[in-house]
Amino acid sequence: MWSRWKGDGLPDDNSSQRADRILDAAARLIEHYGYDKTTVSDIAAEAGVSKGAIYLHWKSKDELFEALLLRESMHVLEELIQHIEAHPDGGTIFGLFQYGIISIVNNPLMHALATRDARVLGDWARRGANSPMMNEGSMFRKEMVRQLQAVNVIRSDLDGDVITYILALIRYGFLTIHEVYPADQIPPLDAVGKTLAILLERALAPEGGGDREAGRQIVINLAQQMRVFLQHWMGTKDKPPTQG
Repeated sequence: MWSRWKGDGLPDDNSSQRADRILDAAARLIEHYGYDKTTVSDIAAEAGVSKGAIYLHWKSKDELFEALLLRESMHVLEELIQHIEAHPDGGTIFGLFQYGIISIVNNPLMHALATRDARVLGDWARRGANSPMMNEGSMFRKEMVRQLQAVNVIRSDLDGDVITYILALIRYGFLTIHEVYPADQIPPLDAVGKTLAILLERALAPEGGGDREAGRQIVINLAQQMRVFLQHWMGTKDKPPTQG
């Protein structure tokens, strides 16, 4: 729930529950119609609140949408942390790659964000391209590769920036292949993820695979740092407008 991460942003549980309901409504409409075609009035009607009630939480549609993206980012991150902690291959770039992609594919807004889907994101895609959330995600992936190379989970004889870029290429292709490949010929997501993880491990892992437990702890620590970043940003973005 959104209220779980509210911090001191809203004054009471009822207000937090209303914010959740508004964000749920915004998610449904934006996923279906796209950001540009969804108005604040549409969201208010879908949520069963007045338009003015929305502005008690966010100053603009942009701020509401960023709050929604932050909430969905937190959901994906929590799911990813659970996978890492529950599976023995969670400390490898290959297991993380598999679980991370599956989490994104299963979340329509995060899928749209990862692929810069213009139909869903509309004009926000241009304005939000350099947002702290987007930049932090890029730094997270680069730092993860660097640290996994340091414990020999990923081969250290390869350029870390090149590895990060190649993984981004594969990730983007994985998320957009449905646009050019017949849907009835696309294999099940889990099977593709597992096969891709095996291919990556054979290409990028050193002989013996390195210290996977150390790698798992690195990934968990980085994911928790990302969680703190998202919680902090959600707290600063979610403070209601000061009443004059």
